[in-house]
Amino acid sequence: MGGIFINYRRGPRATDSVHRLHERLSRHFGDAQVFLDTSSMLPGNRYPDNLRDRVHDCEVLIVTIPEGWLEAHDPSGERCLDRAGDWVRHEIELALVAGKTVIPLLLDVAEPPPRALLPASIRELALRQVHRVTSDDWDTAVEELIATLETLVAPTWVPIPSDERPPRQPGRLLGWATGVLAAALCVLVPWSAAAEEPPPEPGDAPASLLLAVASLGLMGAVMIAVLLSCGLMRRPVQAWERDLQDATQENYLRATYPVPVFLLLFAALLVIQVWGRSPGFAVVLMLGMCVAVGPMAASFVRSLKKDRERWVRWPESMPATAPVAVVRREIARLDARTQGWVAPIRREQRDRARFALGELSGVVAAQKRAAERGRLLWLREAQPWMFSGYVLWLVLTIALTLTWALPLGSGFTSAGGARLHVAPVAAGVVGFGLSMATMECAYRYQRSQRRVFRTEAVRRLALVEARIDMLSAPSRTRLATT
Repeated sequence: MGGIFINYRRGPRATDSVHRLHERLSRHFGDAQVFLDTSSMLPGNRYPDNLRDRVHDCEVLIVTIPEGWLEAHDPSGERCLDRAGDWVRHEIELALVAGKTVIPLLLDVAEPPPRALLPASIRELALRQVHRVTSDDWDTAVEELIATLETLVAPTWVPIPSDERPPRQPGRLLGWATGVLAAALCVLVPWSAAAEEPPPEPGDAPASLLLAVASLGLMGAVMIAVLLSCGLMRRPVQAWERDLQDATQENYLRATYPVPVFLLLFAALLVIQVWGRSPGFAVVLMLGMCVAVGPMAASFVRSLKKDRERWVRWPESMPATAPVAVVRREIARLDARTQGWVAPIRREQRDRARFALGELSGVVAAQKRAAERGRLLWLREAQPWMFSGYVLWLVLTIALTLTWALPLGSGFTSAGGARLHVAPVAAGVVGFGLSMATMECAYRYQRSQRRVFRTEAVRRLALVEARIDMLSAPSRTRLATT
């Protein structure tokens, strides 16, 4: 357990000061770290055993010495320090023999006891450097004592390593899976359409053509939305995101869920339109919706759970790859916690806050390096799933266009044959251009976002650090110069 043991003799001159000292030390180090017999022992305990155990276990023993401490005597006239059963002397003896740090604390005008007048077993006490506290300068003297004790008393709180592992990058496995799925789409989609889709009636467009046009239209809508939000409306969007990310994860999801809901409804309408013409296409589209929505819903649930755990287990180690939203939310939490603290803060509060500051500073530095990544490295490290999804989306659009063109391409020399070549190529070129434009806007936006975030985060962390230093003063200031 360690901590501080307060040694004192009961009497009108010392008791009030001792209790006042115990209250201030307990507020800074914690109740379990400061032992005072009247406050720290439970009723029914054998006090001789309890006192010996705590002296052997403590790191520092403070001997409070008021005026007249050396000459104090019992009703029979015998000096208290000379009695065989005097616990004040016995506690000092135990601490000196055990090699503990013993600090004589002089109260008001008390003088250090001369070595020659002390019992032989505790004469070492006269060689220990004293510390004085007076009624006129009590707070300053006690804070200086706390600063000294911090170098001698081990902290009770140690950082708890996070059990969160950095997200595993899919790497080559995702690349191979994307290639296999793309090849399967190019073969299976035209084959299933040829087997199930009835010949279109005169004047009616086939379902595959409608789906291909709708897919390109959705790509264009996404590109326009990204261009508006990441380009023309970049500053308002960044301010909106900053306000949302400072809130809880639950409120953030409530404010941003309309976007995926809109995309889901759009896909549902396509399924309804296609179901009557080609059930096979509708089934493939529904499976794609499930593959997209399932991981998204699971990610939302995990983020809510993790958000609640971070508040309870604060502070927690953070991976260097933490997203901007998570880091900004952690900074907001640290800011909110420290704003509610009253000076002087406890040692544990200061240690937790300093640890959180160090973790956040490291993550902010990593955000600066992430902002300097090239496009390909950004896609491979930060957006592998989006890149894979766009590849499959583009391949599906080309396959749908090929499905529409195949019945028209009976020969390579006919007009249908030319259409067979031109239509998929045109769809691929248009889709590729829309995808690249979308990703370029997203890349430039994330780079700008990270730069703005780093400037803002450095400023906010500096303000929080200054607040912690102010709440910790003066003991931490003295500790830094010791």
